[in-house]
Amino acid sequence: GHCVRPERRDEFIACIRDNQKGTLSTEPLAVEYVWGEDVDQPNTFHFYEKYEGRRGFEAHQATPHFAAWEVFAASDPFTSPPVVEFYEEM
Repeated sequence: GHCVRPERRDEFIACIRDNQKGTLSTEPLAVEYVWGEDVDQPNTFHFYEKYEGRRGFEAHQATPHFAAWEVFAASDPFTSPPVVEFYEEM
């Protein structure tokens, strides 16, 4: 998950909404982009992103909306390092 500083919450949500919109509207290899807030831990957000293979995720990383996310993520918005996991669908 991503644990966001409370004072950065609105900025985080705006950034993620833009990323989600860009991902689903401009990336042909993006299948799903779902996110939400943890029901027990305020300001902790979880994501489920699905791409057509590694090629799809690499294409995602080359987009302007991902670049905007990288700028935000580099600005110390988190209370702890985000946990990101990759897996192969079975």
